[in-house]
Amino acid sequence: MKDMLWWLLTVVYAPDFEKWMRWCPVVCSHPLSYYSATDVHYPPLGSLLPALVWYVGTNMLGLSPHTWEFRVLWKMPTWLGAIVCIYLIRWAGVGKVGILIAAASMAYPCVFWQLDTISMVPALATAVCEGKLAGLCAATALWMKPTAGIVALPFLRRQSIPTFLLASVLICGPYLVANGWDFIYDVVIFQAKRPPQNCSIWTLVTWHPGLEDAVGMLSVVAPLATRGNPELAAGCIGLALLAFSKVVNPNYWAVGCPMVCLISWKQGAMVLSTAAYFLTASAVSIATTKEYYNAEDGRRYDIRELFIPPPTTDLSMGNAAARHLLETSILYHFLVTSCLYIRNLRKLAVSSYASFPTEHHGPVEPARGTRESRG
Repeated sequence: MKDMLWWLLTVVYAPDFEKWMRWCPVVCSHPLSYYSATDVHYPPLGSLLPALVWYVGTNMLGLSPHTWEFRVLWKMPTWLGAIVCIYLIRWAGVGKVGILIAAASMAYPCVFWQLDTISMVPALATAVCEGKLAGLCAATALWMKPTAGIVALPFLRRQSIPTFLLASVLICGPYLVANGWDFIYDVVIFQAKRPPQNCSIWTLVTWHPGLEDAVGMLSVVAPLATRGNPELAAGCIGLALLAFSKVVNPNYWAVGCPMVCLISWKQGAMVLSTAAYFLTASAVSIATTKEYYNAEDGRRYDIRELFIPPPTTDLSMGNAAARHLLETSILYHFLVTSCLYIRNLRKLAVSSYASFPTEHHGPVEPARGTRESRG
């Protein structure tokens, strides 16, 4: 148990960790122009937070990035973010089972260090806050990591939109002035050029280049174009990110699952089952082939290079069977998430139509899944 705890607190995904160790000194020394000097593809807040942790660890505490103490410090914000997210989910009215499902979806980014649990804190705060504070939270989520910001947008109301826009201008304005083109290229254009990878259906289905971007964008815009139930809309967008995105990394479940649990814990459990299937298939594939292909940089990483500390698991299974298991998990994930998306989008359209004024002006029953119906 002690060894397992040590491993969970110190293990990191080596390629990302090594990149951040190269990026953070540049971000700290060139806080407004680092986009031209690095290949950082995170928005400003998503870049500054890791740089701040690096600065505290190396300059203030005198730790070397190669030590386990530094890796514990490095991962601490992700664990704290997950704890705050669980508290906010509970505050939003999700039951105990839904809380457990949402917490389980955050395990991967906590173990291997991803920003999703941190960025979901302001996103979920948008769901439970009102007025100007909601606008500020949504802007913080968006410019921490766009996936979290997008699922927070349905909770914005007329009085919170000006604050959202003003906060966005204040966050991004200095970067646009200092080095606008590099900022836009790294944060926006790079995302459009990314190759399909991980659990995306587009890794199996070859379409005309750009079509997958259009499908993904339309699947997100459709719930935003409706009115009425914000929880249902946020859940639809979370499902859209999982079903139709060109890149579906395992940490994306930490964005989609909590929002789906706002609708129903049963739907959240179905989405989480696709994560369990895909991660199991990926582990079998990596352990069998002894390598992992990263579509981002076109490089194959040896299994011993993937994690710090390195894994010791060694499974024996045919490569063809492992690939088949992985492809089956991707298909299962797409079928579950896309079917749930279509089902919820239809419910959202019905509730949106019901919210328009009609000749009958009596009270309208709240749709299932709203804050009112959850008490």
